[in-house]
Amino acid sequence: MEIVSEVFESMIIKIEKWDQCIAADVSGAKLTFSFIPSGLGKVAKVHCSNCNRDNGYY
Repeated sequence: MEIVSEVFESMIIKIEKWDQCIAADVSGAKLTFSFIPSGLGKVAKVHCSNCNRDNGYY
């Protein structure tokens, strides 16, 4: 069984507007994407490790 999670163009636009932090480490990683399956489909949550805030759910 394969589980595929996609980030759509509309989600990327919202995340780019929300994300104002600059990466603190050399890898440039700062965002964590969590995909939560539900009865309505998958819910995506994004967390910024620099400022420790969540964007809500998409």
